[in-house]
Amino acid sequence: MKTQTLSEATWNDYVSLMKTDSQCSECWCLNHREQAGCPTGEAAKDRMRQLTEQGKVGGLLAYKDEECVGWIAIDPMSELIGHDCRASGKADEWSIHCIFIKDGFRGQGLSADLVRAAVSFANSNGAKIISAFPIPSEHRNRFPANEAEFSGRFSTYSNLGFKPVGTASQFYQRVELE
Repeated sequence: MKTQTLSEATWNDYVSLMKTDSQCSECWCLNHREQAGCPTGEAAKDRMRQLTEQGKVGGLLAYKDEECVGWIAIDPMSELIGHDCRASGKADEWSIHCIFIKDGFRGQGLSADLVRAAVSFANSNGAKIISAFPIPSEHRNRFPANEAEFSGRFSTYSNLGFKPVGTASQFYQRVELE
């Protein structure tokens, strides 16, 4: 797997990937970047493109044999004004707030590879702490299958050294890597 940052140059790959899933093509990974009531559908796509052109979107696309097969969103927590999980208050916190692996490529360890790449990306951009908010396995059955995956699996983060530091809401477990 190789990764590339989301940019104007990789925008079309991002669009093609998001269009493979009805939920992704509805939110376009915008909902944590904007206040509640943010645009959805084509309007969300247009807004994400604007933010991408302005260099205000953190995220990596995953490629396997030149095909774009995955996405991970990671940004400074201070820029995620619509995030429903609270920041730690620690300086230089970045948060992983979306992971998507294209159907047919799941179960191959790509999520873990993307998390590793995102941690490296964030650290190279000044992150001191990386947070994520996976849905613990005991709550996963309360969500549609793909929706329960958008924040990543608790086991993936745990296996990569993230430590639980409390609950973030009734459904999400806060994990951190320092």
